[in-house]
Amino acid sequence: MIDQDKTPKQASEAPQVLGTTRTRKLMWLAVVSIFLTVAAWIIGSFSGFAALAVSAAAIVAGAFALKSRRNGVRNTAITSIIAAGVLIVVISAFMIVLYVGMRSIT
Repeated sequence: MIDQDKTPKQASEAPQVLGTTRTRKLMWLAVVSIFLTVAAWIIGSFSGFAALAVSAAAIVAGAFALKSRRNGVRNTAITSIIAAGVLIVVISAFMIVLYVGMRSIT
């Protein structure tokens, strides 16, 4: 007789373990993306170029988090991408206006 407790795990159980690890990884990517976006907004008051770089990193982290199947993680990533994109547009527009304005004076 075969002991039921010592049978190998079924193939259907293995993807569940991998799925939870992947879900946690994507959840942390969304959280990192939010923190990078908040940091970019804070850094934006000191250095525009550094804020652009951190905001771009937040968009990349949020883009990878969009692969999640959970709606909460996806919504967090989308929110982070939108906030980081707004910061990039605002700082870029401000820098372009300053550059064009300064060039027209001289």
